[in-house]
Amino acid sequence: MLRWPEATVYQGIADVASDDPDAVALHFEGEETTYATLVEESRALAHGLADLGVGEDDTIAVWLSNRPEWIQAQLAASYLGAAIVAVNTRYRTHELEYMLTDSGCSVLLTEESFLGNQYLDMVADVVPEIATSAPSAFAPDSVPSLDQVIALDAHEDYPAVRDYDAVTEAGAGRDDVPAATDPEAPVCVFYTSGTTSDPKGVLQSNRSMLNHSHQVGVHFGLDGDDVALGLLPFCGVWGYNMFMSALTHGVPQVVQTHFEPEWTVENVERYGVTYMSALATMFQRLLDHDAFDEARVESLSKGATGFVSIGYDEALFEEIERRTGIPVCQPYGLSEANSQVFVGDPDADPETRKQVGGPMIFPEEEAARVVDVETNEERPDGEAGELCLRGFNVMEGYLGKPEKTEAAFDDEGWFHTGDLAVRDPESGNLYYQSRMDDALRIRGFLVAPRDIETVLDEHPGVELSQVVGVPHPRHGQVAVAFVKRADDGLTTEALYEYLDDRVADYKEPEDVEFVDAFPRSEGPHGEKIQKTELRDRIAGRYQG
Repeated sequence: MLRWPEATVYQGIADVASDDPDAVALHFEGEETTYATLVEESRALAHGLADLGVGEDDTIAVWLSNRPEWIQAQLAASYLGAAIVAVNTRYRTHELEYMLTDSGCSVLLTEESFLGNQYLDMVADVVPEIATSAPSAFAPDSVPSLDQVIALDAHEDYPAVRDYDAVTEAGAGRDDVPAATDPEAPVCVFYTSGTTSDPKGVLQSNRSMLNHSHQVGVHFGLDGDDVALGLLPFCGVWGYNMFMSALTHGVPQVVQTHFEPEWTVENVERYGVTYMSALATMFQRLLDHDAFDEARVESLSKGATGFVSIGYDEALFEEIERRTGIPVCQPYGLSEANSQVFVGDPDADPETRKQVGGPMIFPEEEAARVVDVETNEERPDGEAGELCLRGFNVMEGYLGKPEKTEAAFDDEGWFHTGDLAVRDPESGNLYYQSRMDDALRIRGFLVAPRDIETVLDEHPGVELSQVVGVPHPRHGQVAVAFVKRADDGLTTEALYEYLDDRVADYKEPEDVEFVDAFPRSEGPHGEKIQKTELRDRIAGRYQG
């Protein structure tokens, strides 16, 4: 059953706080915030925002690094029946402008700068009126919906910007604004390219974010002895899910504004962190850093590791387990259906956990099926097809885009993820294969690039591989492998000889190209390899 079937995010965390008000909720830069204080300060912020006109159905853009104010803003928005728009900390001016305009937000909450990026200066590029207006007269032409800009620190160059503490102080100790109560109301908007190319705001409800996150904590066995590390960016659905899973279980959480290896080791050691999820690239940097010592992180025991964005690396998988003590569990999720919809079982054997996915996190309340791409008929277990999801965890829709919302669902209410997956015949677990756009149709067979990449990556001379499809006049499509070598002496002939005994002949790449590096782009949880660019390099190779 849902832990809070009829509660909002604010009400759920207030319920946790009532069990032990003095328990520490957050550790941040040497200061502690109890659960009672977190709820009290969030309620004060809500009343301060209400004075500025924020109410039900409004959206509040939050452009902050990981910090207590991010969480306070989410709880305050939930209290008011509003939703936050989670703005990626890596965004630049043109991305910020699109998101502010598309979301129709009435408030932007930000900080002066983060990691050398001058946020207020970028805001001024979009809405120059923050440098020329008084707060009460602020009415930008470029973003007509925007009524207020609030920053953690006032700035004399931008007189229209309100001070966060002043807004919160104005609402302190008040209860004249009643708390919203609708669990189905949107509470957070995540921007994603989703199943089409244009960025879309994904509306997630209070019920979804509160209860799904709680169930993730159940999956990892969170209890009173745990301490969490808020490391992944809160602006992404995985980072959000991780901080909320800790809060819903009443455990203390150490909040880091960003990942930095030495700082991470220090926090794990100082606070006895047990629960930590991170990208595989983060773990790699952590393990390679001079500050890392197994004795300093011996408290670690729980969490998930994401390999999908960089490609599976067996050596790194084994090193993470050996040196941190965390059983590597790879999660599957997406903004439209929450993070960690299915995730590896920490008690499963390593060979099973090397796959992306595992048991559904909430099978009683969330459903999945794998269907034929062309007929929409359910595929037999063990055969790949498009993953479709249904349940309380699935989005309410795309913000302001009813046609695209309708197109994302079929007539039976299943959300089509655009991802290729397979259900294991024995366990019933689900495993992610690839994006449908990346899937190959070779000689009539549907092939996941990961099937080929996994075999290639096991070769000792291969550091990392990426496989893409390209049109072919005889076979319809063929695979081409891009390989970064761990051994400069590795040859194409040696790779083909290696593959002959390990994959079906139709899966063997038509060509192998050796590369020094892969094209990458920044996402909310780090870098991702750009397969589109790899496909563009070889487009038309076998035509004409």
